[in-house]
Amino acid sequence: MDTTQREELRGKIGAAIDEHAPGIIGVADQIHKRPEVGFREVFASRLLADSLRAQGFEVEKPLGGLETAFRATKRGRGPGPTVAVLAEYDALPGIDHGCGHNLIAGSGLAAAIGLGQVMDQLDGTFQIIGTPAEEGGGGKVILIDAGVFAGVDAALMVHHAGHQTGSATAYPGGTCLAVSHLDFVFHGKPAHAAGDPYNGANALNGVIKLFTGIDALRQHIRTDARIHGIITHGGDAANVVPHRAEAKFFVRAGDRAYLDQLEQKVRRIAQGAALMTETTVEIDYGSPTCYDMRPSYPIGRAYEENMRRVGMTVNARDQRERGPYSTDFGNVSYLVPSVTGSFAISHTPIPGHSQQVVDASCSEFGYEQLLKVSTAMALTALDLFTDAELLGQAKDEHARWSELYEGR
Repeated sequence: MDTTQREELRGKIGAAIDEHAPGIIGVADQIHKRPEVGFREVFASRLLADSLRAQGFEVEKPLGGLETAFRATKRGRGPGPTVAVLAEYDALPGIDHGCGHNLIAGSGLAAAIGLGQVMDQLDGTFQIIGTPAEEGGGGKVILIDAGVFAGVDAALMVHHAGHQTGSATAYPGGTCLAVSHLDFVFHGKPAHAAGDPYNGANALNGVIKLFTGIDALRQHIRTDARIHGIITHGGDAANVVPHRAEAKFFVRAGDRAYLDQLEQKVRRIAQGAALMTETTVEIDYGSPTCYDMRPSYPIGRAYEENMRRVGMTVNARDQRERGPYSTDFGNVSYLVPSVTGSFAISHTPIPGHSQQVVDASCSEFGYEQLLKVSTAMALTALDLFTDAELLGQAKDEHARWSELYEGR
């Protein structure tokens, strides 16, 4: 495809998103006003699916065994790559849309509207995949296991970044931490805490020893690793030796291999805590393990160029550091070239998972930025459909990720 044709298609994509801007913002705003936590996004997923169906997309819902997951598909004029845009729409418990997922939901609709105008002139398949429960539920991991991403050649997303805008363009930019979600249940023996405590086995002591053991371990882990947790149940009455106590921990590391090592250390600490307190311990996964993110830098560079093309001010976070967060998008990035477009929703820095994000994610500036970043994402999808060299570079990098970047 020559430059003139590509520019014509870019113009159509941008014009379509501009034309439908009130409806796109309306969907994002409705989801913001009706926050739903992971796997319970009934309103949000139905609204998005209905909106995509109205745009001429073929919608499968439910998907992959998840009631609030969906896939919307529009096919081009002939065979070609499959490019997927991922939508998130779950809220945080107690904070509502403190991560701006209503904007991510709106971006999926916007990209569909933009690409939908030109797919009849492209070879390939465009998909919007609705992925529930990013906030701790691992919805994308479940969809991966169900085969939903089979056949996808590249995956794109957007996510707010406070006051910053950009994409991953060079290692380690855009990388993040892998995370395991571990639940611990200690079982002891009840007894009267004053009358015959010697007949009891204190499950809460087991949890406390777990915490102190992990505190000791923290002195000897890599600087980019994190281990943090809470006690979720410590007993039922102060005058009864607790026969059951529970805790949750997140174990994070810069890569899957080191995460596995840390997880085994934490498990041994828990078993030691049980041995010390004459209790027993059950260890289960609270959610699927999320891998570290392996962003596609060739696509990220194209994404950032498109951000500038639509008038965004690029001021991305430091590309020399790994992000201290985790996401189930990392698991997708292990399968196919994947990258996120990060965008500002605030003029000044704001903390993540906060009321400031709740407010900014329904602000006039936040919605203006949503339209721009969604257009940039749609233009990046267009590049993947029309530039075989770009997709080839992304696939080559993906196949050689460990060789190129790990061990640095």
